[in-house]
Amino acid sequence: MSPRGKPPSQCVSLLREQRSDCILCPIRASALFAHLKETDLDRRLTGVCNGILRASTVIYRQGEPAETVFTIRSGVVKLVIEDTDSQPRILRMLGRGSAIGLESLEDRPYEQTAIAMRDLNICRIPRSALLNLGDSHPGLLSGIISKWREHLYWSDRWICSLCAGKQAERVPSLICMIAEVSGDPLDAVCLPRSADMAEILGCSVESLSRQMAGLKRKGLLRRVGPWTYNCEPALLEGAIRPEIADS
Repeated sequence: MSPRGKPPSQCVSLLREQRSDCILCPIRASALFAHLKETDLDRRLTGVCNGILRASTVIYRQGEPAETVFTIRSGVVKLVIEDTDSQPRILRMLGRGSAIGLESLEDRPYEQTAIAMRDLNICRIPRSALLNLGDSHPGLLSGIISKWREHLYWSDRWICSLCAGKQAERVPSLICMIAEVSGDPLDAVCLPRSADMAEILGCSVESLSRQMAGLKRKGLLRRVGPWTYNCEPALLEGAIRPEIADS
């Protein structure tokens, strides 16, 4: 049991759980096993399961023994740092093709808490299966390095785009990042709860709402469903025009 009295993450229950077919996986080209041949994905990958996790599900908790790596087939996960001296803080978001829990390969506890921001299609890969595969297929190392580099890339993007500058610039940057991470089409970008977006930006929900309302008035953001928005390309080009940012 974890220090919080919750079951360890490897016991998390997947809905409609089934054995993963890694060879036919639709995201294999961008996932952990991208550098492996079909012949490498053999019986040594025992215990790999695929299934659904509902939004708000805790996948694993910071400080728990790390025995599992997870690959996100669809959906978005937030990684949260939990500090006893302050409120939990969202460190970054990861989506389709990303691997989380890689610290398990170094026999370390989970360094963050991973939570589903929306319904997930996710694969659960036992640490033992990866180590067993790596012993006989060194090509797996390339996939692991690629996923660590991906974490670094998003960390840098997070700091540069969301932790500095005017709030009027950071709100569109966050929407842009959500669209990129999730892979949502620009005419149907599903945004997180306002509380999550405000926490990421370090502002109040009221302040966030004002910025969102301004983008809607300018026709750059249009609600098409619950938490779902049509985003004009001008909003997501990465360079916010002065007349937008200063309004």
